[in-house]
Amino acid sequence: MGKPLTIGWAQTDITPDRPVYVIGQLFTRFSSYVHDPLTATCLVIENEDDQVTFVSLDMASVPTAQIPRIIDRLAIDGLDPDKVCFCVTHTHNATQFTAETTRTRYFEAYLGTDRCPDRRILEPDDILKDEEAEEFLITRIVDLITDAWQQRAPGGISYGQDYAAVAFNRRPQFRKDDGTRESRMYGACHVPSFTGLEGSSDHSALMLYTWDLDRQLTGILVNIPCPAQVCELQDFITADYWNDARAEIRNVFGQVFVLPLCGAAGDQNPLDLIRLSRHNEETLRIWNSQQKAVHRNLDMTRECAAIGRRIADAVSRVFDTARNQIDTRPVFKHERIELSVPIRRVTEEMYGEAKQIVEDAKEAHGPDNRLTEPEMIRLFEPIGVVNRWALQQSKETFDFPVFLIRIGQAAFATNPFELFCEYGFRIRARSNAEQTFIVQLSSNATGSYLPTEAAVAGGSYGAKPVSSLVGPDGGDTLVEATVTGLNKLFGG
Repeated sequence: MGKPLTIGWAQTDITPDRPVYVIGQLFTRFSSYVHDPLTATCLVIENEDDQVTFVSLDMASVPTAQIPRIIDRLAIDGLDPDKVCFCVTHTHNATQFTAETTRTRYFEAYLGTDRCPDRRILEPDDILKDEEAEEFLITRIVDLITDAWQQRAPGGISYGQDYAAVAFNRRPQFRKDDGTRESRMYGACHVPSFTGLEGSSDHSALMLYTWDLDRQLTGILVNIPCPAQVCELQDFITADYWNDARAEIRNVFGQVFVLPLCGAAGDQNPLDLIRLSRHNEETLRIWNSQQKAVHRNLDMTRECAAIGRRIADAVSRVFDTARNQIDTRPVFKHERIELSVPIRRVTEEMYGEAKQIVEDAKEAHGPDNRLTEPEMIRLFEPIGVVNRWALQQSKETFDFPVFLIRIGQAAFATNPFELFCEYGFRIRARSNAEQTFIVQLSSNATGSYLPTEAAVAGGSYGAKPVSSLVGPDGGDTLVEATVTGLNKLFGG
């Protein structure tokens, strides 16, 4: 038995009130309108001995540039800054509230702004960006965390697991002329060469419920192993299916807090490509290229609503059991470990070929003959290889924290990757916890995709070095360190 818990919740709106860069695709997008609001939610759990502060954001990746500034501004007695854990839903219809985008970090930094399409012509006059955008986010998150700490009150937790069919593998495989197989992220399956899907899908839905001392529900933490990307090719602002899931949950339970966590889902998406391919063969080809927007033969509103109902149904099914298992004094431990894993390397031959492609493009283009957007995007892979070659000359490892938390017989384990679901299966299968929440795109760091051996063999975006900082050897290290650390929390 542990010491009595105190629990605090807060929520805030982080929807930009002006046009912004929309993050998540290689092609440039500016927000055209707000479809539904973006939310940031904070949950604080603490007792006299330990604490965790979860901050979940409707964003594509954690705001690593702003986190140190957020932490520095927090003036909260008793807060341990090393136990503040940021995570995201991985919507591709939000902004990063920063001056740095894929365009600036990859294309303009290497090619030069005078060779890329002139974004000054494209940008809306009233765009929210740079320091103004950063200050917008920082102020709101500082207030959010402060509010959650101020709202702490004695309470309890319970947890449970069910299933909701949200995630589907997004890496179909196809037979090549030589008999081998290749993978294509978002490949169209409605063709004779389609042989199956590269990996599995995870339909688990894990919940942690919080209660006050009158046994009234105050909030729900919901762990779904799928990014929020039904609408990912569009230029409007949306929290995607989490907007619907929150609404459906509140239709059942009232105005409780809902904190989303994204499980291991690097090879997952919320759309069934087997079903989608039949009427979207050409649009899937364009989707795969990430060169421009495409309107799929798909009712996105209906898809998001259906996913929201499935998640709410899972939350409701577990609720009846969870409300009879409230624990106000669970064992509570939070450890933060530091990991170093090898950076995925490129060969000198790969570097030479990539550098030549990029140099040829630089020679052929200038201020009077700029690259078109598709031409620029086609240079993403060779620029990435050149950048990786430069990185590996000075750095051999990627270093990041992992947050490991035990609360009762449940556990949480974070990582900074788009983690292929196989790794989540391996951790959960070997964890001594009754229920293990995997939280990807967290750990207050950004690690890009972490593919499996099968994915590396299959190729395609998400498995090549340009889109994966760490390879399967690093995935093995992550699994072993996470399992060992979790099981120590359970006396193993």
